[in-house]
Amino acid sequence: MNIELLLTLFFIAFALNILWEVLHSVLYTTCHEMPLGKMQRLLVVMALKDAFWITVFYTVSVFIFETTNVMLNIPQLIFFVLLAFIFSYIDEYVSLRTKRWEYASSMPTLFGIGWSPLLELVITGVLTFFIVFTLVSFQ
Repeated sequence: MNIELLLTLFFIAFALNILWEVLHSVLYTTCHEMPLGKMQRLLVVMALKDAFWITVFYTVSVFIFETTNVMLNIPQLIFFVLLAFIFSYIDEYVSLRTKRWEYASSMPTLFGIGWSPLLELVITGVLTFFIVFTLVSFQ
């Protein structure tokens, strides 16, 4: 594992997450109510945070499984998915309880947690790995 790989993962994860943040921002009343400039800053910060955590969880998985290509190691990929899912649930739960944001009525939920934020790190993380290790063939 090298810095070039980590930076590539981070930037692709950021690009995917900024797209996700923009698309699912309509599911939050908080985004409907804030000025456009403030909402844009919030979405960029959230996408940076998501890219950071995807990169951190990937790095942890590499140290545990000693494999850089997570797409070739199913247990490692499952570990990443579980870690991202558990983190997303806790992060979203805390954010809702502290009123960092609120859902619009259009947000589908599971036990009070929105599906979109719950699945975001899992889906964008796996897509990042697919792009980096399959399409770009980063080794």
